[in-house]
Amino acid sequence: MLTPNSRRVAKMQTYSFSDYLGPLFDTGASMAGAMETAAGGDVAGTAVAIGLTIVGAQPALTGNGLVGAIGSIVGAGDSITTAVGGLQDEIDAVSSSLTNYQDALASGDQGSISAGGLAVVEAVANAVNTLGSVISGVAGAMASADMVGSAAMAPVASLGLAISAVAGLLAMTASNLVTDAVKSAANDISNLLNDISSQSGTGSSTSGSWGSGKTGESSSTSKGPESGAGGGAMGKYPDDGLDFTSPLVLDLTGSGLNLTPLNTSSPYFDLANDGFARQTGWIGAGMGLLCFDPNDQEITNITQLFGNEKTDGFDILSKLDTNHDMVIDASDPEFASLRVWVDANGNGTTNSGELYTLSQLGIVSINLNAAAVSETVAGNKISSISTYTMSDGTTREIADAWFANSTMNTKPLTPVAISETAANLPQIAGAGTLRDLRSAMTLDHSLQSLVQNFVTQTAGTSPAAIESAGQAILFQWAGITSVDPNSRGGAIDARQLSFVEQYLGRPFYSTGDGVNPGIRASAYLQQCWNDLYDATLARLILQSPLAASVAPEFYYDSSTDTVRASATFAPALAAAFERLGTISSTNLASWDLLLRVADAARFDMGMSDSVFEKYVAAATNDTIASVANAITSGLQISIDASGRMQETGSTIYHDYYAAPGVSVLIGQRAGNDPSVQLPGHDVFHYSAGDGVVEIRESDPNSSVPANTLSFGLRIDPSSIKAKVLSNGDIVLTDGVAGDQITVVGGLRDDGRGLQIVRFNDGTTWGRFQLIELAAVCGTTVNDTLYGTAAAEVFDGKGGNDYVQGGGGGDTFMFNAGYGKLEISESDSSKTPYNVLAFGPGISASSVSVRTNANGGIVLTDGIAGDQITLDSAMLFYNMGVQAVRFADNTVWTQQQLLRMATTGTAADDKIYGTSNAEVFDGKGGNDYVQGGGGGDTFIFNAGYGKLEIAETDSSKTPHNVLQLGTGLSASSIAVRVTENFNIVLTDGVAGDQITLDWEASSLASGVQEVQFADGTTWDRQQMLQMAATGTTGNDKLYAASIGVVFDGKGGNDYIQSQGGGDTFIFNAGYGKLEILEFDSSKSPLNVLKLGAGIDASSLTVRTSGNNLILTDGIAGDQITLDSFKTANSYGVQEVQFADGTNFNRDQLLDMANRPVMFAERQINNLIAGMASYGVEPAASSQTLVVAQPQPQVTLSANLY
Repeated sequence: MLTPNSRRVAKMQTYSFSDYLGPLFDTGASMAGAMETAAGGDVAGTAVAIGLTIVGAQPALTGNGLVGAIGSIVGAGDSITTAVGGLQDEIDAVSSSLTNYQDALASGDQGSISAGGLAVVEAVANAVNTLGSVISGVAGAMASADMVGSAAMAPVASLGLAISAVAGLLAMTASNLVTDAVKSAANDISNLLNDISSQSGTGSSTSGSWGSGKTGESSSTSKGPESGAGGGAMGKYPDDGLDFTSPLVLDLTGSGLNLTPLNTSSPYFDLANDGFARQTGWIGAGMGLLCFDPNDQEITNITQLFGNEKTDGFDILSKLDTNHDMVIDASDPEFASLRVWVDANGNGTTNSGELYTLSQLGIVSINLNAAAVSETVAGNKISSISTYTMSDGTTREIADAWFANSTMNTKPLTPVAISETAANLPQIAGAGTLRDLRSAMTLDHSLQSLVQNFVTQTAGTSPAAIESAGQAILFQWAGITSVDPNSRGGAIDARQLSFVEQYLGRPFYSTGDGVNPGIRASAYLQQCWNDLYDATLARLILQSPLAASVAPEFYYDSSTDTVRASATFAPALAAAFERLGTISSTNLASWDLLLRVADAARFDMGMSDSVFEKYVAAATNDTIASVANAITSGLQISIDASGRMQETGSTIYHDYYAAPGVSVLIGQRAGNDPSVQLPGHDVFHYSAGDGVVEIRESDPNSSVPANTLSFGLRIDPSSIKAKVLSNGDIVLTDGVAGDQITVVGGLRDDGRGLQIVRFNDGTTWGRFQLIELAAVCGTTVNDTLYGTAAAEVFDGKGGNDYVQGGGGGDTFMFNAGYGKLEISESDSSKTPYNVLAFGPGISASSVSVRTNANGGIVLTDGIAGDQITLDSAMLFYNMGVQAVRFADNTVWTQQQLLRMATTGTAADDKIYGTSNAEVFDGKGGNDYVQGGGGGDTFIFNAGYGKLEIAETDSSKTPHNVLQLGTGLSASSIAVRVTENFNIVLTDGVAGDQITLDWEASSLASGVQEVQFADGTTWDRQQMLQMAATGTTGNDKLYAASIGVVFDGKGGNDYIQSQGGGDTFIFNAGYGKLEILEFDSSKSPLNVLKLGAGIDASSLTVRTSGNNLILTDGIAGDQITLDSFKTANSYGVQEVQFADGTNFNRDQLLDMANRPVMFAERQINNLIAGMASYGVEPAASSQTLVVAQPQPQVTLSANLY
């Protein structure tokens, strides 16, 4: 059966330890025993046990004998050291650790023994890591005729012990003593050893035949895998398609629950009611299954049991409890229809005599009050347990058992008689809800026609046509040809997803994505499809005449349903290389087909992708090996006319292998997706002599990207040189002529390029070290450094440094203790991105940010004397830096930096803003905030103390906001204007005061809105009006040329304003009011409005110098209009009385200058006004006098 890589089936299974060990578990029971030994704490014993298991020996060593067995790695290492000098140090470390371990054994101290054993394993792990780098040489040696047979197995056995030590350590995953890199090396090399031991001298050839399982077989005798049996790969990947389904099981003997595990001998039963029986865990001896079978028929599927893959069995049984007494007994009508299936032979089929009524077994009732538990019996889960009662009153257990079962390893319940035509066509084993290909062709003539057309393709058929025909067969096989490719969200071809779902025997579903996988899940599912597609395409090709032209180096073994190399694997690849030649744009498609067949063989052998790449490199060349890795990984490959090859990945992690001619490697946002929780990031492998390569990696969605450049042998840290290009690319060279690595945009941001550089000697660099390597450096004294418009890295090295960059993507390094650094950076590009990079020891929590009066940003790290100044960073977005990066990969964006700079402390702060929209929060104290407009927000909470806001916004429609916190309501705020035309707000909390500089003098100054926490808002006019209202005491009120209504409310008040249409209210008894009003407008109209009780006859007007003084006849009342006589712009232009009488400015002056003449004129006008009254012509002496229309207006008009 074809089995997709477990790690590539997103959300379809739980990732387990077997994913890391992979084929190490293929050896079955002996391996399981070794792992049990590891669980008991015997690390070294486990190491040897696993190693000897790999090479087919039986471990039986303890104590000093064990040490001797492990010691054989030293001899193996010595032989390899002749080819790889760098391995000697690791071998010496192994020897030393073995000596220490032997001393620990002699001492008998268990703590020392345990520590010594772990030290041995770690030392061996280091050796194996180095061995992994020369594994291709080992593979090549094993391919040699001199290394075949028993002679080959001696070094393999010794090397196997090295691998076993690592595997033993991996078994103790809880110890966390090894890195993922060591795990990967152990897995890769162990796969290689397993392959070598199984393939040496055992290859077969099928040259000249097709459709055959082995040499000499004809197509008519090749039946292929048993129809619908699922093939033989289930034991190899026991976790693939793992599911759990609930039936109720009864302990019939009182001996406890007895269940059997899911394994290759497990029975099959239809647990999904889909017509396919799954291989499943089952009941053991003395157990029974509760069934509902009123007609005593055969039990065929889960619907006749109680429970399913979603529903608890007790929940379903409770539906038969008609009287709701939580007991199932004879009082419930369906009690008599219940049966117990005692599957005595454990075959998953109800044979004669296996079904019993409850009465026959003496069962009188079942208690539905089940207790929740969390137990496991032979790999099957127990979720709840209750009891049932026997006729003698005793009770036994009934449990909700969730059988472990395989959704992939299935058999159809209705067999098909395969037609003669189908029997002579290629066969592919079925899986999940797919019948085997021949059965499916018998039922579907369209499918049969597609397969017939496939096998009649000739050697001249293009690879693209072959691949297209293969995909069409898969779609027709699964009945999905009419499915819209975009119907599952568009991130993956819905037809490919449907095929994977049917093959796995379960639909895709995730909490975040539902049934339509998102971009990350789709990438993993795409990998799964790639595995299945390669495996099925290879089987179709190798069972057709195409085998001779496409992949004569491989054959299909129908007896095992595997693709195998005609010789051993490495010679098969070498033969293909000799046949096809070096990869070019003309033969890439042919190589693609061949390598897909080789990939199928790799997969059936249980070989990892990385070992496969090494095999191919040893047998062909690095370029072909890189392409092979690209195919196994599902990378897209293209070659342009100049021969420039490009490999592009998906949104999951990949390994990329640089090679001569492979010019561009492109990662695609391959960081961890927190919603999927899958391991790994992209790894780019580069060895000396790989030539010129370009790495393009972008990983913006990962919280901690960790994309890695992994160097091979002969590249050490001292050989690496770095420089930065003007576009932000980082260029690395390794000292080998012609070698160059360009990390595109590597300097631009954390999510681009590489975050880790790893060397073969174990040295690891982070992003900071890589960038530092390319730095323009100063000294430890005071330096002045100047940059260009190109991207550069500056490292002043401490002192009192001044660095002037020229933009282009610069990076400024600063380490703890450097002292003072002033950065003057101006970048005229459209999207500037310059970075301040802090070294180790400076964390985000230790850095404080403030502004200075020059519009700069100042950062301190808590170390005395350390300070970084970003000149003018608050003033313009292209000044300073656009990101601050810390060694732990924390990054502050420019917006975050600005926000921090505009946030104060509880002490006295001075904060300066820019013309951009900013949020200022002084945090209390005695703060001064100078904004630059643009839509600023100023935060003030109760108890903050004093805040002065100097805000000027020259935009046409400024909108800057004062935001008051919880506890400050509109009713608690008092507003006044100072003589400088500032608005001052107080909130009733002692010490709290907000001053809005020049708020009352200009529309461009201060804020345009005050917001309260309850949603209430004030605009500027409301504030000014509140400030224009006094108290009954002595007040001083101020305003600018905005136009407000002043009401001093009495006392001895002084009002100063600048016109704009002001109104001054004065009521009888107010006392003294002095008005200094100056209005420079062309036609000012400011009004003194006198209240009821003050009429024109009572008003007296006089002058005092240039001032005009009005009195209303009430003792103490007086209004002074300052400088009234100086110019028309001073004072008011009209006095209004409550009765509608108005005095204009000239009349007021006339009254002040000629008070007697004015009185006479009043009388004369009054007499003239009376003439407007008369008697109706026809009226008698009793007729009332009636007023003419608008008499008051007439009087008013004639009065003067």
